[in-house]
Amino acid sequence: MKIDDLALFVKVADQLSFTEAANNLDLPQSTVSRKIKQIEDALQSRLFERTSRQIFLTQQGHQFYKHCKAIVDEFHLAQENLTDFQSAPSGDLHLCMPTFFSEALSKEFFDDFMRSFPKIRIHIKTLSPTLIEQTSDADLFFYIEPPRNSGMVARRLFTFSRRFYAAPSYLKKYGTPNHPRYLIHHNCLRFDSRLVDASYWHYIENNEVHCVEVDGSFISESIRSTMQLAEKGNGICYTPQFLTNPLVREGKLICLFDGKYSFEQPYYVMYHSRHHMPKKIHVFLDMLTQYVEQKYDLFDF
Repeated sequence: MKIDDLALFVKVADQLSFTEAANNLDLPQSTVSRKIKQIEDALQSRLFERTSRQIFLTQQGHQFYKHCKAIVDEFHLAQENLTDFQSAPSGDLHLCMPTFFSEALSKEFFDDFMRSFPKIRIHIKTLSPTLIEQTSDADLFFYIEPPRNSGMVARRLFTFSRRFYAAPSYLKKYGTPNHPRYLIHHNCLRFDSRLVDASYWHYIENNEVHCVEVDGSFISESIRSTMQLAEKGNGICYTPQFLTNPLVREGKLICLFDGKYSFEQPYYVMYHSRHHMPKKIHVFLDMLTQYVEQKYDLFDF
């Protein structure tokens, strides 16, 4: 039995009309009726009950339709996928990401990508964490937390180290804690992602995840603002290492505990679940993954 025969059966079952199916397939009605009869004869099962005005699927017809529909859909997806990959990727690619990640990719990656795929147009929205998953029209989302939306797929893009930092002036005035548990006695400048509780900072000790409850005079949805206030001696921040590296090298911030107890934070790329990923998304993910692996220092601001 050919795939065209299965597709014809599915079309008739969807329309429940030989006439409408014949019109949609641009075939004579007699040809459609004859092919359905041939399928029934081959299966030795009656698939349709016929009256003078209508046709109905039999119980065997319902079972056969369920499997045929899946086969035909998969075949069409395979055809689309093949056609897509035989042509040059093109179209609009909508990305949703925090500002710092857009800045990091703008250094080299976007230029390289646009030169490689000139027919793809990139649109970037830099939104706050609370709005990232609400942007349904984006193709790809980038953030530190996996999606709460069960209809989305998350792929870990890379992992960065999150550490504790303070300015020399702050430590001189208030002292240097020798363990994260003592952060409860300090002014902690907190980043509120709205996805996790900003009052708890995580750290690793003896290969186990621990947390300390913190408080302080400042809380913001901007992680850079907590880092900038820490630089001025206002308190301690809990920040990705790649963001603070320049300030540490300049002596404006000190990494507490000599980097011990750092928390390894995954960074995700997310997309809506689908059977067929358009080529423009596929090539972007492939190139970005390779770029991150080869040039991890692109995040060294």
